[in-house]
Amino acid sequence: MASWLPIVIIIFAIALVIGPVVWLKPSSRDRKLAELRQHAAASGLKVQMQPLPKSQDAGNAAVYSAQWRNPRRLQTGWGLELQRMSHEMNFNGVWDWRNGREAPEVAKPPLKEFLEMLPADATAVYANDSGLGVQWRERSGNGGLAALQKALDTMRPVIEEAIRQQQSRSEDAGDESDSLS
Repeated sequence: MASWLPIVIIIFAIALVIGPVVWLKPSSRDRKLAELRQHAAASGLKVQMQPLPKSQDAGNAAVYSAQWRNPRRLQTGWGLELQRMSHEMNFNGVWDWRNGREAPEVAKPPLKEFLEMLPADATAVYANDSGLGVQWRERSGNGGLAALQKALDTMRPVIEEAIRQQQSRSEDAGDESDSLS
């Protein structure tokens, strides 16, 4: 029995060393998500984690954002969140405004088109000072990322112009008098 004790201790010591190393190794899903996020970042999207909307499960999901080209005078601070059920009072079926703060009326038609282009696992759309972002559970993988990128590339400029605040008439008049002199 005493001759087995050193062997058992050595096996136990090896298990203590190898166990944490195996535990820290990322899973295949984690590696795929890292590749997906790296690809998105390389194509110019900003990726950050945020809590899911209250209507969804608890947890976090990645928000993929495209920066505004000209962020001056944009009406931002609004968002759309996926709801649990479709309702006629919602903005667009299962999508409704976050905290009751809506986008300008002229932005609503392109927003509806934008929502139709998003992957099925998208959970929210946010317009903040830095850009237009889509919260996405990333379950649809590369196909979902391609759809997300296409939607942002196509509709971000349209939405950006739709939410741009118009200059007041006094500013316009001042610009005209400057150009006449």
